[in-house]
Amino acid sequence: MSNGAETTALQQPTFPLKAPGTAVVHAGPQQSPRIVSAPTRCTEHVLELPEGADLFSALEASLTDFAVPGIMAEFVSGQFGHIDYVHPAYGPDAEHPMSFTEAFSVDNPTELRHSSATIGFREGKPFCHVHASWTGADGQTKGGHLLPGTLAGPSGLTIRLFALPDAHLISDVDPETGFSAFAPHPVTPAHTTASSSTAPDLAAAARPAEAVVTRIRPGEILDEAVLAVCRTAGFDSAEVVASLGSTTGAVFTDGTAPWPAVEFTHLSGTVTGAQSEDPQVSLAGEVIDVAGEVSPGTLEPQANPVAVTFELFVRRTD
Repeated sequence: MSNGAETTALQQPTFPLKAPGTAVVHAGPQQSPRIVSAPTRCTEHVLELPEGADLFSALEASLTDFAVPGIMAEFVSGQFGHIDYVHPAYGPDAEHPMSFTEAFSVDNPTELRHSSATIGFREGKPFCHVHASWTGADGQTKGGHLLPGTLAGPSGLTIRLFALPDAHLISDVDPETGFSAFAPHPVTPAHTTASSSTAPDLAAAARPAEAVVTRIRPGEILDEAVLAVCRTAGFDSAEVVASLGSTTGAVFTDGTAPWPAVEFTHLSGTVTGAQSEDPQVSLAGEVIDVAGEVSPGTLEPQANPVAVTFELFVRRTD
């Protein structure tokens, strides 16, 4: 769902549930625009974390290491050694149907399944938002929204970082939903990033965008938003990587996950012919639901509205 929300131990809904994919209108004033994007250059790096490394500290330090104001990340392989996390839960009433569970901990090494992260700033300080899934020694799969205190396991963690010099990622409380969420803010060529004292590369900044980082607001259909982002950026073909967020349940081509919210540990896919009359968008992902269950699948087209926010990263491939 989002980063920075308060947790709750409420387990069962006190209001009627709706079908997966039913959009939610939040209690706060609706914000606009509904899709907020920043085109950017992009450099790719690999972060290797040894056993015992503090995940959040390492991700946040990467902003300074690569002198950028925003990074999107996807985890490639490895283990967690200790995990602190929450997962989606039912909210207190029909006007606020989404919340989080109380915090849970896993103290034994677990194998990474999927994980994605947004790394930026909150109140001027480095901050990150991480969703993940893992498999324990008992073979059970779990997942959720990770909390500070999470550590790399015995085999470490390998993480793919996409450093974005032209997108300042800032987490603020959203008045529409009441949750915190990241949004991209374009960095002008004359602007020095919050994490760098070096002058910007004006020649590089003038090159066409290699990627777009986007915040998608509640109710927007996920695959339609992906296509709109590509069309606006002028991308005809693109790939979706290192993306995370929530939808109102999940509607897959071969099943569903329950309403009112699921969190994506990752979203991947392709867009072809975006500028044509017959565009093709294919998206797949893995979600964590209100029961803490993990479900992967291919997304049914035009069926998955965003629940609270979606942090989308799209790279040009044409």
